[in-house]
Amino acid sequence: MIDIRGPFMKFRGAVTHGRFFHRRVVQMLLCGLFFTCGTAVGQNSPPGDPCSYRLPHYEEDWSCVHNGLRSADASDAIKDVAVGEGRDSNVSFGGEIREAYERFRNPNFGLQPQDPNGYLLQRYLVHADFHVKESMRAYVELLSAFENWRVGGPRPTVDEDKLDVHQAFLDLYFGQEQNEQSMVRFGRQEMALGSGRLVALREGTSVPFSFDGIRAEFHLGSWGLNIFVTKPVQNRVGFFDDPPQAGAWFWGVYSSRALQIDGHASNLDLYYLGLARNPGVFNQGSAQETRHTLGARVWNFKGVWNYDAEGIFQFGAFGRGDIRAFRAASDMSYGFASVRWQPRLGFAADVASGDRDPSHPSLQTFNALFQSGTYSGKAQILGPANTIRIEPSLKASPSAAVSISAGWGFYWRESIRDGLYGIAGNLLVPGNTSRARYEGSRPILQADWQVNRHLSAHVNYIYVFNGPFGQQAIHGASSMSYVSPWLTCEF
Repeated sequence: MIDIRGPFMKFRGAVTHGRFFHRRVVQMLLCGLFFTCGTAVGQNSPPGDPCSYRLPHYEEDWSCVHNGLRSADASDAIKDVAVGEGRDSNVSFGGEIREAYERFRNPNFGLQPQDPNGYLLQRYLVHADFHVKESMRAYVELLSAFENWRVGGPRPTVDEDKLDVHQAFLDLYFGQEQNEQSMVRFGRQEMALGSGRLVALREGTSVPFSFDGIRAEFHLGSWGLNIFVTKPVQNRVGFFDDPPQAGAWFWGVYSSRALQIDGHASNLDLYYLGLARNPGVFNQGSAQETRHTLGARVWNFKGVWNYDAEGIFQFGAFGRGDIRAFRAASDMSYGFASVRWQPRLGFAADVASGDRDPSHPSLQTFNALFQSGTYSGKAQILGPANTIRIEPSLKASPSAAVSISAGWGFYWRESIRDGLYGIAGNLLVPGNTSRARYEGSRPILQADWQVNRHLSAHVNYIYVFNGPFGQQAIHGASSMSYVSPWLTCEF
């Protein structure tokens, strides 16, 4: 009989050493990369800098580089490159590198395998922005995202996409006045509308979200209008293999204007959004879904008082039944500008409907469409469907470059006949396993440091206290915790 234990142990040791060596190589490369980002191009942004990095990146305007409106920077050579004779056409190059570490304790309430060492998420974006005089623009952005060392491998759609065209669109401009110009956009693009409660950039994950379609922006009197017809893009992990989602369409009209309320400046948004997909999946079951969303929002982010209040009503068809759903959300804060660290107290209240009877064909579960992933913190544990949330918060700024924020969210089910849903609207816990309403609470702490114009550092921590619903619906469920430091370099 041949004893293979010796060779096997040597092989396992070599593999383990190889993994350790690979991890150390990655760590050293990342350290070198961000050291370069933090020193070689390390000027701080002066107050009122007319040029700055923005999200989405296609909203950046680097014409101030050749106008001399800001301090010199090592990256200026690629930000405004003249094309042809004169300076009426140019191209700008840029990108983003983000490295994030994530670690869950008791992921998915202890129902998934433990991952004691955590894992690394890498995201690389690079873009080229071509402007042809004042009438045309072409924008192309490539994405590469990777996951390393996560137990169970990358999560579908959000952790990994080896290489793909994230955005590629053509803009045509009409009109003489720059502030009154109309624009028509064709192609693959990111979209963010209003508060982000329904349509937002998917910045919390390594793989952002985009749409294929047509979008137009123009002015009608004092109103700004945004009209679009698109198909959501489906993420796949391979090379240049992200197609539009089969059977899904997303369209709408979003309008905004400034107004006065009791002599104070404010803003009003009115909108209609339409979604068709097959299938839509809820606690009630799966069926073809056609959903129409009407909403109104009043907001102001200037001054001592900040507020953002929104009311949303949804109707349509789900299989053989009708859709009737709603959401009401409010975020308010008060700032103490004359106090050290300029603290700001905040309070958020949010109610989104759930289904009343899973045996009845009609559906009352709210659909948050393509919302921001920060509803329940960066860990993205819970989405707003069938949820009542109350969250007091506090934010302070020890310096102009550093901010610290903390909040404590409390969550209930809006309907005890419906389940709990994730950020993407996926059913996490069925609703027929418990009659309890209180789901639990989550204290959240985050610190952000803008090291310089290009480099920023962040850390987020969340703890999950299970309430009666979590304890009863998920037998043996454990409280979760989550920590994630990450670095972002923009160039």
